[in-house]
Amino acid sequence: MHIPDIQRVIEIIAERKIEEAMEEGAFDNLPGAGKPLPMDEEWFVPPEMRPAIRLMKSAGVLPDWMERAREIERLRDECAQLWRIAEREYPRILTMGHERFQIWHAETWARIEGKMKRVNTLILAYNCTAPSTAMPLIPYGLEREYARFCEQFPWNESL
Repeated sequence: MHIPDIQRVIEIIAERKIEEAMEEGAFDNLPGAGKPLPMDEEWFVPPEMRPAIRLMKSAGVLPDWMERAREIERLRDECAQLWRIAEREYPRILTMGHERFQIWHAETWARIEGKMKRVNTLILAYNCTAPSTAMPLIPYGLEREYARFCEQFPWNESL
């Protein structure tokens, strides 16, 4: 005699109920429809640690690995900001000649690379100190990022 997996049975029932509700329009015109879900600021914290983390946070204290995670996020935002600045500057720099372009290219990449290296250093420390239940962070692949930078910001001799 075959005994069905109770968890799978519950999943099938839940899926059917959701499909029926969708067909009936139960999810139409919900507040926030089409907007991204609000992210829990502590998404990377294991659920069993969240109460302790909230208590420490309210006291103005966080574990080192969480402080690193915040710093990593802040520095990644700064990397993205430097990239956006390069995107805005690029068309103007192309009009200033090859020598000026080379200087801009080298200096701009050096700023971005410096931030990325700092992120990678913090990620190494984070991955070594965060609890095993926290998702490990992935460092920048600097060679890949440089190739992407060169591809997006090439010297165009036709100008």
